[in-house]
Amino acid sequence: MIEHNFKEGKITKCQICNSKKLIQIIELGDQPLANSLLEKNEIVKKTYPINVVRCEDCTLIQIDHIVNQSEVYHLEYPYLPGITKTVDEEQKQFSSYLIDKLSLTSNDLVVDFGSNDGSLLKHIKNSNIKVVGVEPTNIAKIANENGIETYQKFFNEKVVDEIIKKHGKAKVITSTNVFAHMSTLGDVMRGIVKLIDDDGYYCFENHYAMEIINNVQYDTFYHEHLRTYTLISLDKLFSFYNLHLIDAEIVSRYGGSIRCVVSKKNREKSSNLKSLINLEKKLLIENAENTFTEFSSKVKKSKEDLIKLLENLRNQGKKVIGKSCPARAVVLLNYCRINKELLRYVAEQPTSLKLNKTIPGTELEIINDDILIEDKPDYILLLAWHLSKPIINKWRSRGLNSKFIVPLPEVKIL
Repeated sequence: MIEHNFKEGKITKCQICNSKKLIQIIELGDQPLANSLLEKNEIVKKTYPINVVRCEDCTLIQIDHIVNQSEVYHLEYPYLPGITKTVDEEQKQFSSYLIDKLSLTSNDLVVDFGSNDGSLLKHIKNSNIKVVGVEPTNIAKIANENGIETYQKFFNEKVVDEIIKKHGKAKVITSTNVFAHMSTLGDVMRGIVKLIDDDGYYCFENHYAMEIINNVQYDTFYHEHLRTYTLISLDKLFSFYNLHLIDAEIVSRYGGSIRCVVSKKNREKSSNLKSLINLEKKLLIENAENTFTEFSSKVKKSKEDLIKLLENLRNQGKKVIGKSCPARAVVLLNYCRINKELLRYVAEQPTSLKLNKTIPGTELEIINDDILIEDKPDYILLLAWHLSKPIINKWRSRGLNSKFIVPLPEVKIL
């Protein structure tokens, strides 16, 4: 029997194929939970290892330690995708893709799990398609207040039974940047199989191993991201549940994600999916050692270069601040040991739930970015570097003349 539900603690086998042939890629040290921000003067009580390994058999990349899920996805979880214009536009584009690609009508039901504030379902609902969300944190209340029916629960067979009883089966199940997160993957898979109708689809977007390698995105490895998928590993996973991965394409979300279409019916794989899988075989199987040795070297160099630059700017008396606080920022700051000695604060948009909190492990306060025009920092470290173009354009248009530091894939000043 293949096990896809894992308990908290150290994992010694692949989360998909259960192979014990795990090879270390990089270790980012013991780190706090990325979305458990602190009150002022509060100290970090717990840290957990981020050790990244790869499966030699199915090519899955994973961290080898699971934190209790109720601790990771606590009720006051602060992420709101709908407040970021770029992310909201990506959600709107994804909704259009789903409607057109899968020929959705007003008779169809779309269920999004890990639906957060309902920003994806909002766009789908605007096309008169029935929608239901599933979200375990208190952000579900925001979605319900905004007219998106949302179950405040973890996604599993139990909540699926409730949805089917009230709404029937789903033509499409969706998730965005969620499918790699849960430790109870088996429960999620069984829920998908039960909820989806016989002619239905599961369509999701998630961070993608090849884009992470190409863009040196080590900051996507944190305790929420238990798995970093390859298409080879996904094809293996869905085969265990008689589901069929039929299409995939790379999209820009979160610095480079994979958009996948999974069918309950056995349909032919697209040419694009076949091409991507062939590329993975070349780089992740035939030349795996070179691929990951080069990746690890680039990660370490980017860290060294960033620390050196920030230390030089401090020694010159320059005013340097951080901009934006996505979860990945907490990883980068802690791995590079960047604190108040190197940055004065981190500025965040005024609608963020993270304002007036402190980033764990750094003592850096998160403050309203309206201060930037008055404060006029010399340099701004872009912690949401994957959104560097829209962020820089926004602040340049507001008259801010600060120089911007982009930390990845390699350190550069714009």
